[in-house]
Amino acid sequence: MASLRENGSPSSSKNKKKRNREKEVAILEGALRVFGEKGFEDATVAAICAEAGISEPTLYEYFDSKEDVLFSISELYTRREIERLSELAHYIDDPRARVRAIIQAYLEFYENNPLYTSVALLTLKGNRRYVASPAYQSVREAARPLIEAFQDGARRGVFRDDLDLYLVRNMVLGFIEHLTIQWLLVGRPKKIAEHTGAIFQMVMRAIEREDEDTIEVKLRMNRQLLRNFFDHAVHLRESDTHAVHLRESDTHAVHLRESDDK
Repeated sequence: MASLRENGSPSSSKNKKKRNREKEVAILEGALRVFGEKGFEDATVAAICAEAGISEPTLYEYFDSKEDVLFSISELYTRREIERLSELAHYIDDPRARVRAIIQAYLEFYENNPLYTSVALLTLKGNRRYVASPAYQSVREAARPLIEAFQDGARRGVFRDDLDLYLVRNMVLGFIEHLTIQWLLVGRPKKIAEHTGAIFQMVMRAIEREDEDTIEVKLRMNRQLLRNFFDHAVHLRESDTHAVHLRESDTHAVHLRESDDK
């Protein structure tokens, strides 16, 4: 019997952990649906338990409070996203392509998980205790592949090396979150992932290293734009002057006709 216990114990322990993890995830998924429908403040532990098909004592075996459930939802979904972002970082060598893929992954993740996105961006963002929680550290970890792509690009001479990369990261995530919140609140744009290219281009304009030839081309373009602007302004002034002359001629003709009538 002793040998049976020794051989069976690890397997039994693994199965128990697996069952416990499955139960925990089921509770979190049920809670997410309740939070999405009622909002965090109006959601009750009783409603969460009813949705998950468990008793309240069972919920408290896994979580300390309703807020603990909320934070754990964030950690669950962020861990899933970390796996995806890590795969992108592993398989895409080019720093530019990697940054673009990461931006697209964030947008697709938010778009494909609207309930979680609503809770994460409209409820959790304003919670100070969340920022100090382990769940928020997962969010920071999820952004690491983006930082590493910037660092890799700077080492290779693709991106500028004089930038605060954490500030650039915040800029990128700010673009993404602003667009996503607009999508959540007003339903526009209908497909946020379609804006991957626009966000990517804005980021590249800020961080790409430019060689002397590229700078010279941009200077020539800017000079041409200035010339076009001034030429247009001169043309408008000449047109205005011509119009004034026409009006003066018309007025003079009217005066002549009035003199003839007299």
